[in-house]
Amino acid sequence: MTRTGMHMTEKGFSFQGPAEGVHALNSWITPEEDLFLVTHMGFLEIDPDHWHLDVDGLVGNPMRLRLTDLQAMPQREYMSFHECAGSPLTPTVAKRRIGNVVWKGVPLSAILERAKMGSDASHIWTSGLEWGEYAGVEETYQKDLPIEKALAEEVLLALEINGRPLTPERGGPVRLVVPGWYGTNSVKWVGSITAANRRASGVYTTRFYNDPTPSGVKPVWTVAPESVIVSPSPDDPLSAEVPTKIWGWAWGDRHISTVEVSVDGGGSWQRATVDAREDRSWQRFEMSWTPEPGPHVLLCRCKNEVGEEQPASDARNAVHSVQVQVDF
Repeated sequence: MTRTGMHMTEKGFSFQGPAEGVHALNSWITPEEDLFLVTHMGFLEIDPDHWHLDVDGLVGNPMRLRLTDLQAMPQREYMSFHECAGSPLTPTVAKRRIGNVVWKGVPLSAILERAKMGSDASHIWTSGLEWGEYAGVEETYQKDLPIEKALAEEVLLALEINGRPLTPERGGPVRLVVPGWYGTNSVKWVGSITAANRRASGVYTTRFYNDPTPSGVKPVWTVAPESVIVSPSPDDPLSAEVPTKIWGWAWGDRHISTVEVSVDGGGSWQRATVDAREDRSWQRFEMSWTPEPGPHVLLCRCKNEVGEEQPASDARNAVHSVQVQVDF
């Protein structure tokens, strides 16, 4: 349902990202121009003076909040990687749309506390305000969170990214941010929050963004361990017998404990050094390499603190490879 003071500026699925892909991600904090943009149904522009958030469902105090109400509430900053889950139509194809940013906003838990959420609520539904068609389906973009995650301190109704107000393209004036979970759960242009005693029944929770497993369907929620090589890139000039630094980023909902790098296409692996993380930031890894002349296939793989690893292929977090040429 559309509201006064908003219009679609572009319709249909859209993706924008740096032409160099992950090799453009040289900064600890990703500049907005290097951070991917993905929309299912198009871009929405909302007049901030007309924006409001309805909070309803299993709450004792249903309410409507304006932008000025959120701006007046205590806010917090949280650093986190931000990753697209890839296409729900091809969920095993790795897209590697990733960045690391600082969000600022009001904790979702503070909103739920003010609304006096009922003890029988098990999920929080969040609905965006955009409209249109995706994959032959025309339906509101609605996602859900189990209560445990919804009440986590890092989940925000964000008003800023990297110290600046959210632009319409980024989901402004207010979007949900769910650090540690794939970006599909961080609803842009948020318009309503509903406390419920079951999962949401829309296509974005039932048909799209679910992975088959031996024990049944699993929602695309927590980010699995993943890593990418930023440098060298395929276009970098490399000289034989000259020490070279192989480095990149590793991330996941859980802390990454180990990163290994292969310089021979997976024939052998060497341990890289791994930096600590802040909040849920990505972690830099690095390894020194003195290459021999000829073509080389570089790979990286990581493992998190509970032993979960990147799969070799056929997964959204499959092992990343880079082909380089070393000259004499």
